[in-house]
Amino acid sequence: MNKVIAAIAALSILISGCSTFAPKTQTVSAVCSEPDAALQINGQMFQGRAQVEAKKNKTVSIMCTKVGYFPAQKTIDYSLSGTGVADAIGTALLLLPGIGLFTAGAWKLDETDVSLPMIKSEK
Repeated sequence: MNKVIAAIAALSILISGCSTFAPKTQTVSAVCSEPDAALQINGQMFQGRAQVEAKKNKTVSIMCTKVGYFPAQKTIDYSLSGTGVADAIGTALLLLPGIGLFTAGAWKLDETDVSLPMIKSEK
């Protein structure tokens, strides 16, 4: 019985905070329906389409603008990843995996490919 407890404790320590070792960013691809529109992702300016590395534990703000069109915008939220769930379950057995829940690796962006349709204004 003591060997089983020791094995479980050793395993818990070995896998503690798996999220700590997971990537902290995800690639987000965004495209405006108008290829010459100004595209803004978290304050960075691009034209028409772009790919950026975004932190997995922060919302991503995307906006397309062009004269003669209404602005199009989208916010991408984040949620707990599978690795984060494993850390949460591991925390119930031993507190060490809980450390991983405080890192970006425990999260994932809800979307990574975004297409923003732009509507022509009546002006």
